[in-house]
Amino acid sequence: MRHFLRVLSTSAPALLAAALCFHFAMTAAYLTPQNPLQLRFARLISGYMNPFFQQNWHLFAPDPITDTRLLMVSCRLHEPDGSTAETGWTDITTPYWEGHLENRLGPATRLGRSVTGAARMIYTVDPTSLQMAKKLDQHRVRAEAGGGSPETAEAQVVDTLRSEVKKEQDAGFQLGKSVLERAGSAHCDSLYGPNRTDAVRMRLAVLKFPRFSRRDLPDSKGELTYYDFDWAPYQRVAPLDPATKDNLQAPVARRAAVAEGR
Repeated sequence: MRHFLRVLSTSAPALLAAALCFHFAMTAAYLTPQNPLQLRFARLISGYMNPFFQQNWHLFAPDPITDTRLLMVSCRLHEPDGSTAETGWTDITTPYWEGHLENRLGPATRLGRSVTGAARMIYTVDPTSLQMAKKLDQHRVRAEAGGGSPETAEAQVVDTLRSEVKKEQDAGFQLGKSVLERAGSAHCDSLYGPNRTDAVRMRLAVLKFPRFSRRDLPDSKGELTYYDFDWAPYQRVAPLDPATKDNLQAPVARRAAVAEGR
């Protein structure tokens, strides 16, 4: 036993250093602009980073974040008499951030990031792929105007890259959609009890802040836009309440219901 503990204490720093190097390497590969190497290992990189480690450089970008995004859920419940009823929209994002402010080491942050990260995977458009598509279209227009063939070797390479980028975006969309549907199912169970939900529907609310010229106005005076998902079948998932239980506060979903009732 002593020999095992001695080996473990000796190898632990090396294992920790290797784990940190792997994590930072994956993070760097995830944040670099689209390139052939990133596309080659896109599934491995995205599988590791999404949805818990997803991040971006908006804080340091020329165009900082200009909106607040909230996720809401509606539940389709079956009643004892065989009928169904659709509930109103419940904000499930704000309570997570409130829980994070109350307890920085609690689970609210991890849960909140997984949900908002999934929404970002669905609605974020990669600027590199858009620029790539624009360049390819311009190249083909010039080739056709000059009487040449638009299907040159260069165009075929760029077209292949576009195809790979689209596959990655489609995979991200499907993963984000699946995470949101499972999160919605968990919240419906927490809000209205288990075995009552037939379908769930998610809504993304985007509040754009007033422009800098109107910075004297509160954020609530900005432009509010809703994006509704289709109804999705209920999925049985682990209960949400044990994951959000805290001795000082009620579960996140239940607090959301109370806020919605006000």
